Amino acid sequence: MANRRRLKGPAELTTAVDLPLELIREIFTISARSSLKQASILARISSSIYDLIKPILFHTSIYWDDEPSWPGPFASDSEWLKLNGRHARNILFSDNGASKLTVSMILSSCRNVTNLAIWLDNVAHDDLPPLLTLRPHRLSIYLNDFFKGPFQENHAKLPMFNNLTHLDLVSQETLNWDSIQGVQYIPKLTHLSLSIPMDEVPASGSSVLPNALQYCGHLSVLILWEEMESSNSTIGFVNEMPFHQDISDDPRVVLILCASFEQWELGSQGGRDMWAVADEIVARRISTGAREL
Repeated sequence: MANRRRLKGPAELTTAVDLPLELIREIFTISARSSLKQASILARISSSIYDLIKPILFHTSIYWDDEPSWPGPFASDSEWLKLNGRHARNILFSDNGASKLTVSMILSSCRNVTNLAIWLDNVAHDDLPPLLTLRPHRLSIYLNDFFKGPFQENHAKLPMFNNLTHLDLVSQETLNWDSIQGVQYIPKLTHLSLSIPMDEVPASGSSVLPNALQYCGHLSVLILWEEMESSNSTIGFVNEMPFHQDISDDPRVVLILCASFEQWELGSQGGRDMWAVADEIVARRISTGAREL
């Protein structure tokens, strides 16, 4: 017989609900997953509900304007952070307020992160030692700023790249193969994206794309993307750009217009982000032998 628990609602309710405990748990879990705001509200009902939905509450954190999306004291309480940070899987830091000390402390406690965005200006690898030993699967970062220059083979051999499959290079001021050639040594890299204005694709592409496609041995998708105005989570696409002749027929190259924050958030929720869409496009091209979307 299923375990049952009688829940009494707010004072204005005149009836009680008698449901199987497993169903009650499922209701709270589904409700919490519907939105972080809803999860935060539910967490205040009782300590048992808080414990139930804690992995959902801390699954994703967006640190924007110095205000984390996690509930609680966050970085102001290191013990609290150590206790709850183990549930974190997706974290995004923007350049609107997160201090180097705060970011370093958060990363020290969130060792199970698999999807990480470091969108911070003037932050280098020696500012964030805990990041160097993380093992994310997805990373979005100002790569050359972070390593204070070209990304080299020795950088690619750091533990932070051991399990990396998806690398998004944001705001590369100088996009040429010499500045990022170390990506070919990332052992599990299958997806690479480069932030680049579309009108610069012909010039930059002639250097980067043939080399990336040739030397990144496991590369299945190469995205060139440009920021679009954020209006919703829809991702826009651009096709038939004047690529360098050497790669014009390579089905792995996909051009995308997207709102970077929205597409990252989509991916953190398991949605159809730019990586998923590019996978679909490349698979369709390979199966049909067509270059078009």
